Parts: sequence; C-alpha cells; structure tokens
Amino acid sequence: MFPYQPTWSNTRINLLQRCPRAFVLRYGLAQLSKHHAQGQLLSLAFQIQTPWILLHQTIREVLLDYIEDHGIGNQWSNGLLRARVKTDYSKAIQRRNRRIKDIQSQHMAQSFTVVEPEPHLIDMGIDTCLKLVQNPHFVALLSEGSIERIEPTTSVLQGNIRIYAAPDFIHHGRDRTSLVKFNLYGQATRCERERQAALLMMYGEHDSRVIQFSLKYRKWSVNTVASTQTQTKQTLDLVSQDVEQMEAIFAQVGKNNDLSLIPLADSFRSCMNCNVRSLCPSRHGYEHAKAEQRSLMCQ
Repeated sequence: MFPYQPTWSNTRINLLQRCPRAFVLRYGLAQLSKHHAQGQLLSLAFQIQTPWILLHQTIREVLLDYIEDHGIGNQWSNGLLRARVKTDYSKAIQRRNRRIKDIQSQHMAQSFTVVEPEPHLIDMGIDTCLKLVQNPHFVALLSEGSIERIEPTTSVLQGNIRIYAAPDFIHHGRDRTSLVKFNLYGQATRCERERQAALLMMYGEHDSRVIQFSLKYRKWSVNTVASTQTQTKQTLDLVSQDVEQMEAIFAQVGKNNDLSLIPLADSFRSCMNCNVRSLCPSRHGYEHAKAEQRSLMCQ
C-alpha cells in the first residue's frame, strides 16, 4: 500500500487532515490500480472539482499566460483578458460536466451534478484578474527582468522525500531572483507564509526572495518573505512528520486493502463536496458511520 517514494504536497496533507479515507482512496488505491478500469474511474472522480475551485484554477492559468506573454512583449488588452477568463472558465466547466457524465455512464453514483457557467462567477474572475494586473507591486515586478514559468508538477528531492511546492513563476531581476506565488484562497497567517516561503526557496538561490500575492475578499495583498535557515529546518521537520503520518495511514490498510479502520472525516462538512462519498459508509449517514467505526476500533 506504500507509495514508491515518500511524497509531500499541500494537497496531500490537506486532504489527509480533512479525511484520511479520501486520502487513502486518492493517493493509495487509485494510484495502485491506475491500470485497471475501476482505478481509472476512481482517478477520474478525483479530477472533478467544484465550480468555485475551477474559477480559481482559471484565474491562476490566465494570469500566468498574461505574465508569459508580457515577458515576450505581447501586451493584453482588458478586453482580451475578459475574454480569456470567460472562455477558459466555460471550457473548465464543460470538462467537468463530461467527467461527471463519464462516471454516470459507468453507474458509479456520486454527489456532483452538471452545471452551467454562472455569470457572476465569471465577473468575479475577471475582476480578480484585472485588480492584480493593475496592482502597483505587480506592475513594478513585471517592468524589468525576465520571467520563468514553473509547472506545478515540478518537484524537488529533499533526502528521500519528493516535495511538490513549486512557485508559480520565477522573476529574474537585475539584482536577484524572486520566487512568486499566488495564494488564491485567503490570507495565510505569518507562520504559514514563512513555512510556504521556506519550501519555495528550494526552487531558487540562497539570496532569492519570496513574493506572495494573496487574495482575500476579492482584494490582493502582497508579502515579501526571506526565510532563515532555522525556519527552513523547522519546515522540513514538519514535512517529515507529515510524511510519517501518511505512511502510518497507508500501513493501516494492510495487504487486503481493508479500509474499515481508516478514520472518516472529522466533520460532515468535509463530506459535502467529496468526490468519492458513494464509496464511503458516510453515504448512509455520517454519525452512524462514525459510531460504527469507533466500535470496530475498540474490538
């Protein structure tokens, strides 16, 4: 049940904290059975995102395309930016709907339904992008130097752990490089920003700086962080502890892929938009499933 190599990412640890059972299904069973029809179906289910998440994924992709084009001298008009947000978000919703229909055709019940792009979400995405490209800090950053876009699948190896925590892009200025990250789901605490910066620094040089653009209540804030060696060591220690938790959960599954002892989500709110709730005992009632599992663990 163990993965081939210990792996850490924000998405992995966040899912483990929300629901260990969903974590095991996504990064354990789906990975091990990816060449089988049921495993492919399970992986497909985890690719379905809510319209809200798809909106923010669209915002990130449009901004990165804007930045890339800016670096080679192609200036976007506001009209082009608006059109890209609307088109890209609509395509993302269409892909989501096709995945849902594919799952439904295989008679796998799930909680998601097909939707249409909502105009107010499109307007929100356009407004968010326009506010960033007009932000003085952002404009100043792009006014000189060159841009190197980093794919989110770019990883670094720290000891025997592969870490996925890439910046969105690297800005190569006259004096030094800047590792830039878009945080689209709220303003992180100072401690969280420092931990993120410590991981981002592994993609740069010793004198690089980390610039974080954070979105909260549809407003952008900017933080510049320079991690110390102590902060980096503390962050890597936390990563190691996270990986130990992941491996401990995988170990509970055993050779027979028995999920009965894998903890359920701590809160029913985690189940509301779960991709694989149809494969979980909570589909028949969250409190009943939790009580049944507690009795199994006491045996």
